[in-house]
Amino acid sequence: MKIEYSKPGKMVAVFLLEKEKPPIKCKFEGKLGETYSTETHLLVGLGKKKDFRNDNLRKAAGTAVRFANGRKEKEISIILPKWVDDDGIRAVAEGAVLANYQFLRYKSEKEKNSLEKVGIVGRKSKALETGRIYGEAQNYARDIDERPANLATPTSIAKEAKKLNAKVTVFDRNALKKKKMEAILGVARGSGEPPVLLKLEYNAGKNLPLYCIVGKGITFDSGGISLKPPKDMHEMKYDKTGAINVLGIFRAVSELKLPIRLIGFAPLTENTPDGNAQKPGDIVRSYNGKTIEVLNTDAEGRLVLADALAFAAEHKPRYIIDMATLTGAIIVSLGRHAIGLFSNDDKLAKEIETAGEQTHERVWRLPLWPEYGEMMKSDVADLKNISETPEAGSITAAAFLKEFVGETKWAHLDIAGVELTKGNHGYLGTDDWTFVSEPAGYLGTGATCTGVRLVTRTLENLANKR
Repeated sequence: MKIEYSKPGKMVAVFLLEKEKPPIKCKFEGKLGETYSTETHLLVGLGKKKDFRNDNLRKAAGTAVRFANGRKEKEISIILPKWVDDDGIRAVAEGAVLANYQFLRYKSEKEKNSLEKVGIVGRKSKALETGRIYGEAQNYARDIDERPANLATPTSIAKEAKKLNAKVTVFDRNALKKKKMEAILGVARGSGEPPVLLKLEYNAGKNLPLYCIVGKGITFDSGGISLKPPKDMHEMKYDKTGAINVLGIFRAVSELKLPIRLIGFAPLTENTPDGNAQKPGDIVRSYNGKTIEVLNTDAEGRLVLADALAFAAEHKPRYIIDMATLTGAIIVSLGRHAIGLFSNDDKLAKEIETAGEQTHERVWRLPLWPEYGEMMKSDVADLKNISETPEAGSITAAAFLKEFVGETKWAHLDIAGVELTKGNHGYLGTDDWTFVSEPAGYLGTGATCTGVRLVTRTLENLANKR
């Protein structure tokens, strides 16, 4: 689908704040999410001016795209409000692109969206192209993340990474053994799929500020010997979201041509049980030399991240940001509307919080006091991979990760509550075109790859401050 500036077409979408006069004669109040349509117009409410945020524009653009697809339109024009700023234009582009996403890869009969073009009418800005890049990078990641474990193997994801505009190094099992990355290898022991650690580099070797991103890539998580309950276990194909987000961010950063150096690390493996699988009580030595007592094999994400974070820190970047579907406890803390943020640096945390508001991939910072680190000490090794109390599960997991970054300024994003959406989305019927309210308004059921726009915007903001 193209999104570009153009003249109004035969079908136009107009976004209105409450009490703004509509361009056609109708009863329309402009309440948030309110819609009214004719053969030529779609009106979408943005709500009260005092409560307005740019994410309302993302939702409105998503509504317009779904409306057009429901009507089998090939084109719809969006009339930009005169007061919209560059971030608002970017939000319109993101919402339109994200709402048009479909996952049809394995459908025998593909009912593709009809929409071929979104024409934007109004003030011209480079922000439109930036928004398109952000949205398409997230959709690219969603397409990989949605693939099941038998097809999205560590090896196949490595092949996908090699298609990006980046220098890609693949560390296979033998290379991981040589680097003594026992934490990754321990998780992989129960799987017939060989593990890999991907290292991606953008602007390699250039004299530019260096940042590292790291993503957890468990292509399927059964829990290992500490087996998960069977209900909803199929959703554990999404346990690779952090690693797939790394790929999406690299796509966006390279298209944006950001003036930074970026290195990404994606440890990829399955976590499954067999006769060789890692067992509760096992002890492994991580890449930075610290030993880990594995009390629960279902706390495997922090193990693969331990080796990857230590490797990232070795490159001495300005900042490390990791993303992981790490704990169910973060859903208990924050529900499905926020990412858990943990950091050892206030400035980095603030940068991420700002980017979260800009992208509506919002974060909430939780503490990393020394007492939480004490909870992760083992009687027989340097660390244990879970606390033995049912308290502060997300925080103790982050405290564990902190042990592998040394003095590097670092942030951890626990995305376990936001990596997928469920439920009814879209319109209810073709007669009244009443639209269903949904958490984001522009993300359908399935993989969201939340974090791609958040981390990309953080890197963009840092690049602009050089």
